[in-house]
Amino acid sequence: MGKYIKIYIWQLVSILLNFGSVFIVTPFISSNKAFYGIYTIVVSAYLFISYADFGFLSAGMKYAAEHYAQKDEEEEVKVIGFSGAVFLTFVSLYALLILVLAYNPSFLIKNLSDQSELVTARNMFIILAFSCPILVFQRIIQIIYGIRLLDYKFQRVLIISNIIKICSTVIFFSNGKYMIVEYFLFSQICLLVSVIVGGVMLKFSLNYNVQLLLRSLRFSRRIYNKTKKLAFTSIFLTISWILYYELDPFAIGKLLGTTQVAIYAIGLTVISYFRSLFGILFTPFIARFNHFIGLNDKDGLRAFFLKVTTLFFPVTVFPVLIVLLTVKSFILTWVGVAYVPSIAIVQILVACYLFSFITYPSGILIMANESVRALYFTSSLQPIIFWVGVIITYPTLGLMSFAYFKLLAFFLETVVYTVIVCRFLNISIFKFLTAIIKPALLPLVVILLLFFLSRDFQPLQTGKVFLAYYFGYVACFIGAGILCYYFTSITFKTFVDKILINAFKKKVQVS
Repeated sequence: MGKYIKIYIWQLVSILLNFGSVFIVTPFISSNKAFYGIYTIVVSAYLFISYADFGFLSAGMKYAAEHYAQKDEEEEVKVIGFSGAVFLTFVSLYALLILVLAYNPSFLIKNLSDQSELVTARNMFIILAFSCPILVFQRIIQIIYGIRLLDYKFQRVLIISNIIKICSTVIFFSNGKYMIVEYFLFSQICLLVSVIVGGVMLKFSLNYNVQLLLRSLRFSRRIYNKTKKLAFTSIFLTISWILYYELDPFAIGKLLGTTQVAIYAIGLTVISYFRSLFGILFTPFIARFNHFIGLNDKDGLRAFFLKVTTLFFPVTVFPVLIVLLTVKSFILTWVGVAYVPSIAIVQILVACYLFSFITYPSGILIMANESVRALYFTSSLQPIIFWVGVIITYPTLGLMSFAYFKLLAFFLETVVYTVIVCRFLNISIFKFLTAIIKPALLPLVVILLLFFLSRDFQPLQTGKVFLAYYFGYVACFIGAGILCYYFTSITFKTFVDKILINAFKKKVQVS
């Protein structure tokens, strides 16, 4: 339990810094819609790198976690090395593709008629290409710490890097300057330094066999045969993920141009933050779920899954619901009236994450159990619903069709996940939902009541002071909801009491 607490303490710090990055940096770079649209597309292309392992990195993490639980650290290192080699190979090919694209950015982005826009896009793609290998080693380091439930050690390095990046906005965007290319380059340099520091820490902090890892960065038929089944499944998942999560900015950019990308990008920025936040919350449990599988403890896994789902209901649902209710105030205080057309899009996209308390742990559970057929079905469902819906309704609904069918796909995936999970748990859907939602009914009523009583006090002016006021306003609702949930959920109350008791004991021992 102590490792989880440390992880979440530092992840909380990281979350606060992400607030700074998203809600302080974004107003600077979104002041020019054309350049912000370019930046959004380049960042989306950067996110594509994480899919270039073609499933072998995620499969490697699963088996490496199992070997670590079995105390077979040499095999763990070899699995990670093989997976990293596959990842690095495909990332290098992707980097070459990005360099080719840099010579003609107009192929990807519509209406780059202005020379400054063309040069900006070209330079950012070149920086992206040379930054690609950095992500490979960042992911490897994160996996090594993650399977030991020591994520927080490398997280502290990344936090310092993010602080530096946030502070640098004063240099790149103040006094009428708009140096978005220079800012992007500086952010990649900060990441490179973080990865170097993280690598040194592996050697001296964990006494990790770095030399064996470097020697293992090569192809191994034995490990390939071991990981290929799950990896090939992950390839399909990766393609489906890209089709669903990452292609809409490119489609909008090609069809409507950078201005419409900027309007939609505000919604993508918000849900990307929720996606990152919830990823941070649930990522530590990937290793723990795989530990249960490695020890063949299915009963322990079932009990642990139910506990995780119950504990994270208020942490995921309450913030999403409150932002959903206060979207107009959020957009106006954050990026101003120029992005009023984004309000409806943000509201619909945010609603997708109301179901995260089920979808995140369920996806981890299905992967840990290697339920291949379930993985194929669930991963193909979302992109099919999304793109078929967009193709049919785009001529009528325009930009809104992307948001509507993103929500519909999320909802249907949640239904399927619920059915699969209930079969694994050997309980009815009604019993499962009752156990989770019943304790949350009163807190939800309290949140809604407080919102309707105080909605006239929402800030509607643009500026950092009003944005800070908005976050304080929202925090009150979250705090009230979680406090109420503490008294209505026995599982949540027991968990919090245990943390407080342990913290008190440590304080007494120190004093």
